[in-house]
Amino acid sequence: MTATRRSLKILPVLSAGALAASLLVWAGAGSGANAAPTNDALAMPSNASPDGPTIAPILKRDILVGADMWDTVPRLMSLTLNFEGIIGIPQADDPDFDIASAAVIAAGGAWNTLTECSSTPTTISHTTAVSPEQYYSVSGVYGEFLDVVQVQTSWPVRPSTLDGADFRVTLNDGTIAEPVAAMIVPNFEYNERSVLILNGEFGNRFPKSDPRVRYPVKVEIVKDATPLQLVGPKGTLVSAVGMSITNDKTPYDDQPADPRKWTGPKIIAAKLTRMSTLGENGPAPLKKNLLPNDGISMYGEDKAQFRLRMLTVGGAFSPDGIFGLHPGDFRKHFRLVAIEKDGTRVPLTDAGKTYRIDGHPIRVEGLADLGVKQDTYDQCYQEDSENQIDVILSGSAKAAKRIAILQIPAQGNGYSPLYNDGGPGNNPTPGVRYTAPSPRHSVSIINGLKDPMRVTFRRTP
Repeated sequence: MTATRRSLKILPVLSAGALAASLLVWAGAGSGANAAPTNDALAMPSNASPDGPTIAPILKRDILVGADMWDTVPRLMSLTLNFEGIIGIPQADDPDFDIASAAVIAAGGAWNTLTECSSTPTTISHTTAVSPEQYYSVSGVYGEFLDVVQVQTSWPVRPSTLDGADFRVTLNDGTIAEPVAAMIVPNFEYNERSVLILNGEFGNRFPKSDPRVRYPVKVEIVKDATPLQLVGPKGTLVSAVGMSITNDKTPYDDQPADPRKWTGPKIIAAKLTRMSTLGENGPAPLKKNLLPNDGISMYGEDKAQFRLRMLTVGGAFSPDGIFGLHPGDFRKHFRLVAIEKDGTRVPLTDAGKTYRIDGHPIRVEGLADLGVKQDTYDQCYQEDSENQIDVILSGSAKAAKRIAILQIPAQGNGYSPLYNDGGPGNNPTPGVRYTAPSPRHSVSIINGLKDPMRVTFRRTP
């Protein structure tokens, strides 16, 4: 069970809102390449007015550089309830970790125990929950105990047209829930514009077997003062008004033994292209200590020859819901399958190993689009906690084009599931229901070696 929510408080909105991880990204402006920010750097004083500093207007700028398209037609790809009630927990950013942890745990959030950190631990190291002041500093909205709903688009969004009024969210009991905010963050890089994060009150933690359960079953794009637009080939603008998508799952459902039926985060699409750093940049307040994190920065030009980018739904991937993924974690969570000309399937399971596909070499170097390169990685490694992850490969294009499937095995043979930011962490509180693990699943890979399906669009007011 979670703590009883306080009444939602929404103050004048300077811009649309953000997911918790985006706040953590901005807060990454601490000192030192490996350092996470201090609590003082993260939080406004407890007695500060909520109309203090916010970077929300920066996130509305129409700058798309090499932004990925995921289909040839514009559409909504998915709707998910990511997690409930941990955005805007009062005192979650208190410099006294005893106070902060008590507040987070009382609200149903997770607080990790740390055993190995090369930098000074901060709240970011322990939890994904954020305070109302932290949330406001990114979103321009002050709210308490907010949920996160994620909507995926096949074409990148035009940021200046995105706000909470664009969405009509229907819950399973027929209730209409109005988002208090919507934004692209934590996907702040200029080539990441297909993930829309909505904040509001969208559900609870009861399983579907309980008549009290609430979760979103449909989202519709409705017309407002600035109708939502998607950006297509050559900068073509398309209205998203009238588009809709449905959902029949909650991450708080009872989880069966069969990993194929788990209701946690998933990969919804994957695309293989030649390596490019086009659009691997973002607003200055967000990118410090997080960029560069592209394949070339991580592995060098000789090794970073191809990029397989995955797009996730149901939240960002984490090994437990709090700790970040590490560049060397490919073998723990992912598997590629190449299909040779005669139909033989060749699994690519290990990074650093050269495989032969129809006699041509291919090698997984590791993961990228996480955090910056370090000599070592530990529990305080700060990554961007967003919805794109890159698998970096080297080898022959003839072998690369035969890579057809990306899998999350989730369990068995040394594989572990992934969680979103509402996951249990490594020290879950007994009796609290956290979000579910990722299911065992696979997706077909889009071959973008000839046509990478990218969009560049700039428009200034």
